Amino acid sequence: MRVVSTFVGAAVFLLSIACASSANAQAQISSVCGVTGSATAPTTITYDPFSAAGLSEVTIPLVLRRNRGLVLGRTNEVSLVLVAPSGTPPLDITYRGFRVLYAEGATAGRPRSLDSRDNGAGAAGEIRYNFGNLFSADVSAPLNLRVTVPPGSDLSAGEPIILDILYICSGELGIGSVTTPMRDTASVRINVNTVSALQAFYAGSALDFGEVGDLTTATVLAAPDRYTTPSANSLRVRSSGPFEVRMRSQNDFRLTYPGGNLSDPAQVIRYSARFLGQEITSNASFGTRTCARAGITGAAGTLPLRATLKEGGATKTPAPNYGDTISITFTPVVTASAATNCTAI
Repeated sequence: MRVVSTFVGAAVFLLSIACASSANAQAQISSVCGVTGSATAPTTITYDPFSAAGLSEVTIPLVLRRNRGLVLGRTNEVSLVLVAPSGTPPLDITYRGFRVLYAEGATAGRPRSLDSRDNGAGAAGEIRYNFGNLFSADVSAPLNLRVTVPPGSDLSAGEPIILDILYICSGELGIGSVTTPMRDTASVRINVNTVSALQAFYAGSALDFGEVGDLTTATVLAAPDRYTTPSANSLRVRSSGPFEVRMRSQNDFRLTYPGGNLSDPAQVIRYSARFLGQEITSNASFGTRTCARAGITGAAGTLPLRATLKEGGATKTPAPNYGDTISITFTPVVTASAATNCTAI
């Protein structure tokens, strides 16, 4: 008698999310001038990390918020560039036709003095803004950035892109000016509406126990490693956000032959599956697990699947093949307050 493998299938669903934030009108209190900023893509613009298109020069408005002093001091004018910290996904940002996003240590001398005018072209390669007098708003008018995100960029659904700024600014009425470029980390948040999407597939061979017709249950239980399928078999997941996992066996983790009676112990062979760090012997024992994002590269999305025989076939009804089907369903979710790093368990 030969017992045939379980077959693993994955059902994948797609959700989209829109992550929004807005500039707070409350100015920061400081002894020196400065700004922070936020940029939120319109809900009509979404980025699908699995699409071949990416985003090409979409308009995302940046809103700056200036510092004020305790009494009358205020930030008057600012000139800044965006700096991509190490590990930032590849993207390109322009303002008024000039690139304003720079890599670490490669800002080409920008920002320059506030009175530089580039032969009438303005502060090319910088974002410059004059907030106006004491009674002007502490938030800027929208400054339209043109953002390009290449296809396949590993953006996180529900999470903003965090950028640093390098800036100079002028202060008035008791608040100090900054004339030497100053770095402010994590001061600009760009919210791109990234689709919470997922791809999954099974990688490996069939979960096959081989010929077990002459094996007793005592023999099987005495050597569990021998009757466990290889650890190289796995589910491979790529996702831009967290995801839920459900697992179900067609025969409730019992192997039987075509037409076999699951209620007859002589016609079933029990086995267990090990997945996401759990030994599973029945459909009721797994439930739903929530995993942290695997990333688009898939490097963090390998989930091993093993099966272990729990009975021998010596006392079972002879049949050419005993088998079962395991279905594993992955569902992207928008947010997860208690997601687990599933590759680490």
